[in-house]
Amino acid sequence: MLKKTDIYRDSKTWYSGLGTSVASQELLRFCRRSAGKRILDLGCATGDYCLELSKLGYDCKGADINKEYVAAARKKGVDASEAAPGERLPFEDNSFDTVLVFEVLEHVQDPEKLLREAKRVSAGNVLITVPDCGDRAELGGCKLVCEHFLELDHVNFFTKADLSALLAANFPKFTVERGEPILIWNAGLPPWLRRAVSVLYRLGAFRAELFNRLYAVAEKK
Repeated sequence: MLKKTDIYRDSKTWYSGLGTSVASQELLRFCRRSAGKRILDLGCATGDYCLELSKLGYDCKGADINKEYVAAARKKGVDASEAAPGERLPFEDNSFDTVLVFEVLEHVQDPEKLLREAKRVSAGNVLITVPDCGDRAELGGCKLVCEHFLELDHVNFFTKADLSALLAANFPKFTVERGEPILIWNAGLPPWLRRAVSVLYRLGAFRAELFNRLYAVAEKK
């Protein structure tokens, strides 16, 4: 009989078994557009974003509730701290220009409390990404499922309206955008043609209907 772990990945251990960086180029571009110099990666896992951002000239620290991940990040040279679940972060108010909350809110029982802590330690803004769960029905009709739905501890499923409501209750100003288009009809094309289609999309030649992530910038003031 199949076990859950044969099908669904466990994010509490998944990053430990990876030999390469999982830092997304899309998320790194998001940082370069919107982040300040001093960054806290909240939910840093094994520290890949801290390492990549440090290469780009940012002063980046990490924090995570997973002791094993924090230890692995430190072995890579990342300044990583352990954060107790649901507790106050081990940083003073306004310690960072920007706090990153990348692919975290969908995994926590109290996302509002986590955002309040991110806001407290940020002097400028909080950058947030979550899986875009607004297209589940449409994806099901195409017999597709997003990779992030296959995580054991994915407990919150945000649409753009859901995330906007959460941010409106905690920040005076914010933006939420849908990103990373899912071009279903593009899947069967050869790689060179897929790249050409992606360029045409970025140039505005056509519009996408389905998206993979939500990108949010929440301002403290």
